[in-house]
Amino acid sequence: CVRNRVLDKYPDYSYRDLRRALARFYRCREENVLPTAGAGEAVNLTLIAVRPRTVVVLEPSYGEYEDVSHVLGIEYRSVFYRRDGSRFYLDLSHLDEACLDEDTLIIVTNPNNPLGIYIDKNLLIPYLSRCRARVLVDEAYIELCSRCSIEVGHDLPKNIIFVRSLTKWLSLPGIRLGFLYTEDDELYRKIDIVRQPWNVNSLAECLALGLVEYENEFKRFIEYSRRYIENEKKRVSRKLIDMGLTVFESDTNFILVEVGGGDRISRDLRKKGIAVRSCTSFKGLGPSFIRMAIRQAKENDELLDILSKEIALG
Repeated sequence: CVRNRVLDKYPDYSYRDLRRALARFYRCREENVLPTAGAGEAVNLTLIAVRPRTVVVLEPSYGEYEDVSHVLGIEYRSVFYRRDGSRFYLDLSHLDEACLDEDTLIIVTNPNNPLGIYIDKNLLIPYLSRCRARVLVDEAYIELCSRCSIEVGHDLPKNIIFVRSLTKWLSLPGIRLGFLYTEDDELYRKIDIVRQPWNVNSLAECLALGLVEYENEFKRFIEYSRRYIENEKKRVSRKLIDMGLTVFESDTNFILVEVGGGDRISRDLRKKGIAVRSCTSFKGLGPSFIRMAIRQAKENDELLDILSKEIALG
């Protein structure tokens, strides 16, 4: 892309080739794909364009949803996953009230971050399709979920907006690229109006066009990544359980662990060059939890070794 001097010119304002590439790779309608600078921009654009009276978020989840809602003067409410031993679960009936309010936007991260739980679309979409509220389903981690289909599909309920990120599974956080998908044409136009011109840069666009040229290779890479993550996650989880820690079921590339002093442990690990996420800022969790990403086996072993010593020190 750099050799072809893509940085010397603006991308296509309408992103026709990019929308076509994303639609083909994810098996959805080109005219309903709106490219964005990552999933975060897709969420922000939706909040600005919809401007609901109330946002209802399944928690724990990203704090940015609440931050942007407050800036826009939108009421923010939480509905929580429930805990049962070493698993969290969601009772969809707890969304019934929000579901009936057409001036509400419900936000669901699926798979959930930081829990790692995936709600089967065959259960989730039929329920959400009956809502009068709009629903944003943030699927940023879906390519890294072993039991998830990467296809967006079509002929989907018009009240649901799907958000995807290519940043996560390509492991290219510096290349901000995602998209949103809605079959509500009026809403699509509103979001496109508030979108900044050339919001996706030329380099990100060029890289994404490779999804068409190398579609089979990319999809094999996703399947390989999923198998590796699943096997390594099982191994790491067993080691953590052997340390006496509570490890929660996860469908994606990170594990939620109850460790006691999460803040202290994450701080001490950071000093040794290892990053884990303290869950202090996540509603419904707190300082007893950390979120660990599955990385290369050598890195995971290093983390496990240091973590076991930290736990022994108390």
